[in-house]
Amino acid sequence: MTRTIKTFMVLMLAMLSCGVAKAQTQMTFYEPHGYAIAVWNLQDVSKVTFEGGDIVVTYGAYTAANPLSEVMSIKFTDNEQTPTSVEKILDDASQVRIAANESTVHVIGANHGAVAIWSVSGQQLYDNRNWNGEEINISHLERGIYIITINNSTFKFKK
Repeated sequence: MTRTIKTFMVLMLAMLSCGVAKAQTQMTFYEPHGYAIAVWNLQDVSKVTFEGGDIVVTYGAYTAANPLSEVMSIKFTDNEQTPTSVEKILDDASQVRIAANESTVHVIGANHGAVAIWSVSGQQLYDNRNWNGEEINISHLERGIYIITINNSTFKFKK
């Protein structure tokens, strides 16, 4: 090949790769079986840290912790990806997540239903079967680990 043709081909490949590249806008945590367990819009995430065996995502005034033992992989994608029909079925459950701070629990991805909070010893501390998406006051709870059920999804959080 002549030098001109090689240069032309390199320039064409560079232009094609620039036109295809998209910025990543989401961070997704996947469990060992390949299911998404948390999806974060990167514009909303201010910090990601590792504390006591957890990966902690700071989302505004809230934090959400996922045990590293449950996170098999983390992928960064653009939100314009077209999911398969199977991913669409699983998508609703994977979009629900919680963020807790010292005084409130904020549920992201669900805005109504039944919510309950349990201590790790099994005592029910909160029950609202007509929850309408409002933040849940946990300021009266002691520091510790709690379990929250939102409709048919269960999460744990740390206060």
